[in-house]
Amino acid sequence: HQDGNLNGVFHCFNGSIEEAKRIQKVNFKMGLGGVITFKNAGLDEMLSYLDDQYIVLETDAPYLSPHPHRGKQNESSYIPFIASKLAKVRGVSVEEVATITSKNALDLFESH
Repeated sequence: HQDGNLNGVFHCFNGSIEEAKRIQKVNFKMGLGGVITFKNAGLDEMLSYLDDQYIVLETDAPYLSPHPHRGKQNESSYIPFIASKLAKVRGVSVEEVATITSKNALDLFESH
């Protein structure tokens, strides 16, 4: 039902490349959280595939704390761990990830 007027975020996205393609096709963002830092998550290939314009970072606080805080209550101050993992997988700096994902969040929330 996407007619170009809908936008949003697929919360705690940890799906497949095929699912990411479908989400990108309808111009939604994918929220990446602590799960991407889990040792056995197996998400590196998908993270490498995502187009920059569709990525935002999130905490899902108080759940799904990133490594090395897994199992503890999640909080916003852990976002840099998520950004660091994404930067490592994509071969870019944490600053670049921060710039891209902050712009995407602003674009999403300022569009209304």
